[in-house]
Amino acid sequence: MESSKAIPAPSPPRELSRLAALLRYEILDTPDETAFDDFTELAAYICDTPIALISLVDDHRQWFKSRLGLDVSETPRELSFCTYTIEGEGVFEVEDAHRDTRFCDNPLVTGDPHIRFYAGAPLISPDGYNLGTLCVIDRQPRQLSEAQRGALVRLSRQIMRLFEERLQAHRYAEQAALQQALLNSAASAMLVTTDDGHISGVNPTAERLFGYPEQMLIGQPLTSVLFPQEALQRRATILGNALGEPIEPGFAVLTAPLLEGRREMREWRLLHRNGSGVPVLLNVSAIHDERELLRGYIVSAYDLAHQEHLQLRLQQIAAQVPGMLFQFCWRPDGNSSFPYLSEGVEDIYGLSAAEMAPSIGPIYERVHPEDREHVLASIRQAASTLTPWHFEHRIDHPRKGIIWVEARATPMRQADGSVLWHGLVTDVTERKAAQLELDKQQEINRRLLEALSEGVVACDADCNLTLFNHTARRWHGLDAEQIAPEQWPDAYHLYHADGATPMVMDELPLIRALRGEHIRNLEMAIVLHGTPRYVLANADPMFASNGQQNGAVVVLHDITERKQIEILQRDFVSTVSHELRTPLTSITASLGLICGGVMGEVPEHLQELLDIAQLNSKRLSALIDDLLDIDKLYAGKMRFEMRQQPLQPLLEQAVRSNQGYAESYAVSIELGTCPEVAITIDTMRLEQVLSNLLSNAAKYSPRGERIALGASLVEPQRIRVSVCDRGPGVAEAFRERIFSKFAQADSSDTRQQGGTGLGLAISKELVEHMGGVIGFDSTPGAGACFWFELPCTPLHEGHA
Repeated sequence: MESSKAIPAPSPPRELSRLAALLRYEILDTPDETAFDDFTELAAYICDTPIALISLVDDHRQWFKSRLGLDVSETPRELSFCTYTIEGEGVFEVEDAHRDTRFCDNPLVTGDPHIRFYAGAPLISPDGYNLGTLCVIDRQPRQLSEAQRGALVRLSRQIMRLFEERLQAHRYAEQAALQQALLNSAASAMLVTTDDGHISGVNPTAERLFGYPEQMLIGQPLTSVLFPQEALQRRATILGNALGEPIEPGFAVLTAPLLEGRREMREWRLLHRNGSGVPVLLNVSAIHDERELLRGYIVSAYDLAHQEHLQLRLQQIAAQVPGMLFQFCWRPDGNSSFPYLSEGVEDIYGLSAAEMAPSIGPIYERVHPEDREHVLASIRQAASTLTPWHFEHRIDHPRKGIIWVEARATPMRQADGSVLWHGLVTDVTERKAAQLELDKQQEINRRLLEALSEGVVACDADCNLTLFNHTARRWHGLDAEQIAPEQWPDAYHLYHADGATPMVMDELPLIRALRGEHIRNLEMAIVLHGTPRYVLANADPMFASNGQQNGAVVVLHDITERKQIEILQRDFVSTVSHELRTPLTSITASLGLICGGVMGEVPEHLQELLDIAQLNSKRLSALIDDLLDIDKLYAGKMRFEMRQQPLQPLLEQAVRSNQGYAESYAVSIELGTCPEVAITIDTMRLEQVLSNLLSNAAKYSPRGERIALGASLVEPQRIRVSVCDRGPGVAEAFRERIFSKFAQADSSDTRQQGGTGLGLAISKELVEHMGGVIGFDSTPGAGACFWFELPCTPLHEGHA
């Protein structure tokens, strides 16, 4: 009975190397081969077993290259007996698997093929790895004789030799296919000859170049078919004189230099099938086998006619290129030359190609004296690092005077250590002049930008800050930093106009401009070290010359002083208004009692004066009321009691309330259509807005005209209320400031219409506080239509 001691598992590195060795033979999963089947039959015969296998073990299975007496092609590695063979040394034998604790429960033992006996010899590669086994199997317990064990080992060695021969044959086939592919795809004509100069093979390029099909060349002497005899005779004479011995004017002309240890490439004019000459560059190489025996020659012929054609084409292309194309060779000994120069050399340097070809000296003399050392240093740097060379410098042209050129070249290290440059030199004098002018203009713009009293900030299309002028840096206490836009409000101390509420990214004028908006006079604050600076922001997107948006810019105008003056004015007006209101109320009331006859009959000569005094006291009271209202609005102290109301009753009430005032100007108010909608407003404030608009329309309407009050839907949930008159309209010069405080179209002391100039400003603030917008449409001489828009909802049935 075999020992139950387990064979230790191989180390991972050893196993990886074994698998690599196995894969190198490229035999796994290949079809059956008779050569291997012969070995399994011989092993089964010698060992007298019904089953024999050539088994190869990879990382998860054992696969059978040849099998006798077994139908399956592979089994799992963890079940295989061969695993023990490859992990040990020599023949591994199991006499009775039923009695061996390692295999008694193995499914291959308890089930098909019911293994009782196993013996395997490892297949050992030349580098010492066990790739698999040659094994024999029986369904009965047994034991091999020493002669059988020895035969199994010898057969395993023969199988490995078969593996090696198979691999070698595969490699030879690959090499032959590769060599044939190289010959077939070579750009040069390739002819293979025997050692005595008879053609044994040609590639397709040779067939095309010389006009012969392959079958007409095979077996023919190379020099007899393709070489002119007089050319062979001349070359034989030259070689004979050089070598000191006679050379036959045949194939020896090509091989004699090789015998002297020289390889040469020489231009020949060979014969085409049609009798014409074919210019070629010829090279001959000997073919030796592994024992260094001469087997023949390879003759390669590069088509110089094709090269001449390419040279002509290059000259035609170069003639279309503005500037000079060149090849420049810099040799290790310090010498230099120009292997190729286009005709543009005369236009760039005022030199001919013949003058420049020997060296770089003539060009160097044309370089401006102040630029020479820099040009030479840049060339040396590019040559030492083999990096592309790009340099702009001046040339002293004999006809044009001083010109600017741009030189570009790419260096390539050659086998002899020289550096070959391929490059282009172009005249950039006009561009350089334009660039210098542009640089000058940019410097002027930069200085102007830095001198501006306004702050200027710009960013690119990717939200990278690119510009902070001097004023912006001083106001923000920071230059342009590469930080995320979400951090801009905090980093640059940006607040709303109240100086207390921080702005968020989407509110920033620069971000809004990047989205395509045009921001005008947006009030905001920069609070640096606790001190607010109030600014007006104007921002616009920026566009490149192709129309693509490439950033945005914002200009900040300091209005801190103006804001402070406005605060002082507001405080002054508020104080004066409150101080005047109490005595003025008493005066107005007293005048009312006197003019009403409560205090007795007023003498006729005093009545007119008292009426004037009462009228002006009422106007002064209205002015003070307006001043107090505007003060409350700007201070945020006016209370709004928002309630949802039907719109039409509000308009009807406005007509009733203002009809008497309109009649005093001999005009009437007419209520037009009104959709059935409800609006959410402060009723008293809406009445104040309507009264302001209706009273203005009455003052400016001609006598006998009608004022039209109406409403219409501009959107499903937005209503527009309009007050239209037939007066003189709004003058062009007054349009931009019509909703400003104290605005009057006629501000002279003799103006015909009274008023404080605050009504429209108050109306604008009231409408905007109620979530609406206000505006007007007017044609001078054809009346004006003032309107405001508010959100609305459809009026439900039965709404009170």
